[in-house]
Amino acid sequence: MIFGQLTKPFNLKLVIIIISAFISIGGCGGAGGSSQNGGGGDNQSLESLLKRFPIDGSVDLSAFVGVSEVEILLRDIAGQGIKTTTLRYAIVNDDRNIYFAMVWNDDTFNNTFTLEFGPENFDGIFISFDKNGNQDFDSGDAANSVISARLGSVYNDNHDPELSEDSIEDGFGSLSYNPVTKMYSAEFLIPLNNDINGQDVTITNNTRFNISIFDNITLPEFTGNTGQAFEDGNWKTIELKTVTNVDHPAIPNNLSGLIAFISDHEVPENGEIYTFNPSTFEVKRITNMPEFFKDNVSLSNDRTKVAFHGSPDALSFGEYDIYTTDIATGIITQLTDNEPVLDGHPAWSPDDSELAYASFRPQGGARIVIINTSGKILRDLDAGADDNDPDYLPDGRIVFKTDRFNMQPNVQIAVMNPDGSNAEQLTFKTDISDHDPVGDSFSVLFERFNKDTDFSTDPDTGLTAWDIVLVDIASKSENILVADGWVNWLPVYSPDKKYIAYQKSSGYTDVHLTDKQGSCFGRLIPNISRIRYIDWK
Repeated sequence: MIFGQLTKPFNLKLVIIIISAFISIGGCGGAGGSSQNGGGGDNQSLESLLKRFPIDGSVDLSAFVGVSEVEILLRDIAGQGIKTTTLRYAIVNDDRNIYFAMVWNDDTFNNTFTLEFGPENFDGIFISFDKNGNQDFDSGDAANSVISARLGSVYNDNHDPELSEDSIEDGFGSLSYNPVTKMYSAEFLIPLNNDINGQDVTITNNTRFNISIFDNITLPEFTGNTGQAFEDGNWKTIELKTVTNVDHPAIPNNLSGLIAFISDHEVPENGEIYTFNPSTFEVKRITNMPEFFKDNVSLSNDRTKVAFHGSPDALSFGEYDIYTTDIATGIITQLTDNEPVLDGHPAWSPDDSELAYASFRPQGGARIVIINTSGKILRDLDAGADDNDPDYLPDGRIVFKTDRFNMQPNVQIAVMNPDGSNAEQLTFKTDISDHDPVGDSFSVLFERFNKDTDFSTDPDTGLTAWDIVLVDIASKSENILVADGWVNWLPVYSPDKKYIAYQKSSGYTDVHLTDKQGSCFGRLIPNISRIRYIDWK
């Protein structure tokens, strides 16, 4: 993809400030509860919560020993009681995380979401954790929320009275709605320990929590209903169980090479380029251009330079050009200057003597162009089709996505010689689109958007499943490595081809690690969760 940002395109902080105001006005919740057992459930297994519970919004409370129930009065923004809902929930923990499973009734399914404005009419649920002990959500406290959005949901990790997004986001949350039973299900997996920036809460047996329900929230009119499970001053205490000898996924200790990535965690929107050493876990920032938009990094094979495309800002498409930066010195070199043509998605050849990139010409569509390291055009591989997302295989062939075999938007993966000859189709599904291929000598990795629509204009782009898929070059057989309902994208091989790093977007975007068997090793780059593009050499 040229436009690799699968992040929320709306003003989420405005949304959650409004929700926070609703809760403070109409926050008197229901009373009581039954079978109160905050640490309920089967914790005898040594399997981690991360393995036990795929966070997909599907909940079966019959699997838990302790299930609590509370009636919640939902009030409008003026504080007037509108209706009630019954919330049933269970809580379990291991030695690292706490898991919440919840169901509640709602006679309407509000889930309007657009690319232009984000959530316009939605339902949701909100868990708040009390840090200072006053049983009211205020400075220093933490919260996790999930709201309905079209086919999926949007999860957020927040803090402070304005519910600002954490600078280091973690945890997972998802919900789903059953139109037959008119019931919502939601689940959260939240770390027990505070993050290194202190924006979460360290959850102990003394930690108090509250649960709030959102019903039929509309924007920008700012209407709808909210209610708390427990009144302020009467929040519930979490009851943790002591759990030991848990089998957690672990990052292998034999990773090699260097990872280049773009992150917005220090410079929002425009981002900066960083490197990550997976053997030492050292992160280095290599650019200092906060006024300049950067995307689509490609690390040279000798690990001395990073190619990328950039422009004065993200929306100046006609000024997208190809640049390189020297990792040691930070010196930036511009290689193309083709305004109003969009040049993007560069990739280094195996010997670092050439770069391939996608060039969008005025007549529409993209073609792949080959330049040398001074920016001189060597070959223009115009095939009369829309060819994009180029990358080199170790033998010098170019793997790319194309509409040569099907009409847009159902693009597929193909491979061709470096001169553009002998193009060979590798993927054949027609009701999806395949993007961002990379490969070794035998197989190609890519991400698959599981709809037959144009991802760049579809509001479901960041709300429905993207899978990581491996295709065998010789047999064309496929193996789906990651298919967990989240947006999984931009897979890249480790230098030894044993492991695969990829981006996971679940309300935030971070880098995870798997292998060719689809094993889950967890987050690879620690404490950074606003990542936009990666490469590994």
